Amino acid sequence: MKLTSMSKVSAVLFLCGTIAAMAQSPAPDAAGNPKTPAKPNDTFRPRGRHLIYVALPGSLERAGWLNGVGIVVLDANDNYRFVKRIPTWDYAGSMSPEQVSGMAASPATNFIYVAARGRLGAIDMGTDKMVWSVTLDGKCCERPQVTPDGKIVVVGGDLQDYWYEVDAKTGQLIGKLEAPESPNSHNLNLSADGKTAFMSPNNKVMTISDVKSRKVIKTIPFPDNVRVFVLNKDSTRIYANNNNFLGFLIADVATGKIIKTVEVTSVDWRSVWEETPRPRIAHGCPSHGIALTPDEKEIWLADGIFKKIHIFSNTDDPKEIDTIDTPAGTFWITFGLDGKYAYASSGDIIDVKTHKIVGQMKDEYGRTMYSEKLLDITFDNGHAQRVSNQFANGFGDYQTAEQLGVGPHVTPLPGSAPITLTGVNAVEANTTHE
Repeated sequence: MKLTSMSKVSAVLFLCGTIAAMAQSPAPDAAGNPKTPAKPNDTFRPRGRHLIYVALPGSLERAGWLNGVGIVVLDANDNYRFVKRIPTWDYAGSMSPEQVSGMAASPATNFIYVAARGRLGAIDMGTDKMVWSVTLDGKCCERPQVTPDGKIVVVGGDLQDYWYEVDAKTGQLIGKLEAPESPNSHNLNLSADGKTAFMSPNNKVMTISDVKSRKVIKTIPFPDNVRVFVLNKDSTRIYANNNNFLGFLIADVATGKIIKTVEVTSVDWRSVWEETPRPRIAHGCPSHGIALTPDEKEIWLADGIFKKIHIFSNTDDPKEIDTIDTPAGTFWITFGLDGKYAYASSGDIIDVKTHKIVGQMKDEYGRTMYSEKLLDITFDNGHAQRVSNQFANGFGDYQTAEQLGVGPHVTPLPGSAPITLTGVNAVEANTTHE
């Protein structure tokens, strides 16, 4: 039979396609079964990222336009090089921008939640676009936290006597955690399992409530207004700053009692604090900032009078073991995911082991950023895998809490490449996310 020219072309194409398909198919194993194709190599398109998100303006102690508005992203694997600025809300130059009052993020939703004194917004970290922004009843918002399952954002009313529960995907109001004994709602922590809310006002009584039922469990009175506070890994201890005191208090959650009062004695802070007229001190208190190292062996304390960080042993009888000078002044301390670096609101990056300042966080113009609101996040193909807490709690992020046996299982969105945790100067080997 004679083939037409068109038939010849079709035959050649069919033969070439068959050969190509055979070449792409893996060779069968010894039993004649086809082997599973190898996964594509990501060597030439790495997707793992380790980033620091710094919200601006992030402190009442600095001018609102000092570093501009938005979220500045830094590359922790490349000596904290500037990556980009994510827009949040737009403000006229004639206005003072709303101060960012807190940040949280979830590997379950891939959203980062930004609270300002006026609104709450969610940004998709896969697109850097804001997906919703709400003002709720017009009296929001203070420091947010998101439950480990990524379903609920708990966020304070701005100096009210309640905290909101908001749907993390839509921004819709679910309900309120009423705290009538805790007016001037301010700081907030959730337990590692996300079931218990520790609600701290700029007042003397902390309210502890059940997130699901929104019922008050107990209240804990402090001698003066509660300021920044952190929890140990199983949320049985509260470490808190108090007004008019350079030091910290430790409260036992089970009994609701203050069990330890630890004062800084390495500096004569009382003589300065009791001067008439009293000099202006950041946040109106001697100490606004406290942190537990990830291994819970040290307590780091901000000193707004002498612009230091005092480091104490976390023992039955805490002793000061070191100090760090932070000339710009420190009012907040956050630890990174790998526990090797501390990020201070002064813009300083501090080596946790040596207690030495090793760098500064700078914006796209090379200006040191002063913010009390930042997060350390690792990504796999655009999906958050681990997210630090804005507070330096003993359980760290929720996935670490899971490893410690005090938190629930957290399933991040899937990605495709190794996660890197290297920090300053990129000296560590990459670690693979499992």
